Amino acid sequence: MPTDVTSFHVDSAPVEVDTWLCTYLGACSEGLANEDALLKVAITEIRAQLLMEYGGADDEGFAEFLHEHSYDSHYAPRPGAQPYAFGRFALWRIATRWPGSPVPPCVHRAPVNRPGEPRLLLIS
Repeated sequence: MPTDVTSFHVDSAPVEVDTWLCTYLGACSEGLANEDALLKVAITEIRAQLLMEYGGADDEGFAEFLHEHSYDSHYAPRPGAQPYAFGRFALWRIATRWPGSPVPPCVHRAPVNRPGEPRLLLIS
């Protein structure tokens, strides 16, 4: 299961923090409404593959394995989901997953980098 930034994911941190995004040139990032996102490790087939990779039981150790490899941060769009574009030249403050966060994190992804296509962005 891919865990790079081109897969829908949430950013997470152990302390209160937000992510800031702004694309100046090239393809822009996309977001996905939380109700349109399905945690990939909740998908039966993917969970079974990850359990095989882990080689153990579906227990606390497996949950730690998922977290260590960022598998618990990646999402699939539900059928019919419509991602939205963040666009260019707009500074977006997106919610991050952290302990005690009062809001759900923003599910988002970066565009696939294509050779020869420049991209200039800010991520903070």
